[in-house]
Amino acid sequence: MRAGTLVSDQRVTYTESDAFIIVNRRENVMNKNQVKGRANEATGKVKEVTGRLVGNESLEAKGKIQKAAGKVQAEYGDVKEDLKDDLEGNSR
Repeated sequence: MRAGTLVSDQRVTYTESDAFIIVNRRENVMNKNQVKGRANEATGKVKEVTGRLVGNESLEAKGKIQKAAGKVQAEYGDVKEDLKDDLEGNSR
């Protein structure tokens, strides 16, 4: 007999003759620091390029700062996710 059930931790378990196959569907999920950081990187890059194109040094500088801050935030999210994966016994 083959049965499939979806459980709350996003794992799918199929049973057949007392054998269990667990498929982890949580791959490639980004945490909020990763998402916000990468969004800030993109926004900062747009401001930086816009400032350069229109000759606005202040906007260009603000863009560089925002891009750098976004990179730091995204890397923090990456480290946080790596630690979480290590604690759960998963690897990327």
